[in-house]
Amino acid sequence: MTLHLNIHVTLAWLLLLAYVSAFSSPGHTFKLNSHTSRQKVHHDQLKQRSNGLVIREKTLRSKKHTNGSSLQESNGDLFTELMSPISSAQPDQMSASSLAYLGDVVFELFIRSRYVWPQRRMPVLQNTVVGLVNAEAQSKLLQKFIDEFSLSSAEQTVLSRGRNASLTARKKGKGGESMYQDSTAFEALLGYTYINDKVRLTEMISWIKLELDKMDGM
Repeated sequence: MTLHLNIHVTLAWLLLLAYVSAFSSPGHTFKLNSHTSRQKVHHDQLKQRSNGLVIREKTLRSKKHTNGSSLQESNGDLFTELMSPISSAQPDQMSASSLAYLGDVVFELFIRSRYVWPQRRMPVLQNTVVGLVNAEAQSKLLQKFIDEFSLSSAEQTVLSRGRNASLTARKKGKGGESMYQDSTAFEALLGYTYINDKVRLTEMISWIKLELDKMDGM
């Protein structure tokens, strides 16, 4: 019985040695190692990619948490740049009509943004906006603006240029030429400041907001 068992053990060892020898040849070693290496490399690449994605995701999350305000400021600066004339624009060399052309949009965007919410019926919204974006309302605002807001000499010059700008036939309608001159001057000042100094424009729009708050009983 012991002899029979020993024979089986010996045969098992011989088969094991034969198996190892067979796969120890250069060809088989290359195939085995190549396959194993490919699997290992692929696994390592996936692991690196996975780690990389996790790291990048954590980095982005970290930036969002730690630098959220700076990212928003950067995006805000980019938006302002995109929505402004090219940096080489010289507002002092632009005609008063061109400045008013831009200032008209600045003022109307502010008014529309102010009244678009809370939501109201479109005819009501349109009447509210039109009631403020017109020569008469702008002329009244300008008169109070001049009385209460300290203007620099350059800003006063822009107002004078706006008043002296030639009026189109559309702006010579009812209300008198003086009212439309005030309106053009008001818009030219906003257009000039929009290009030249956004901080100063913010001060002007803030003053207008306070006046509208009073009118709206806020």
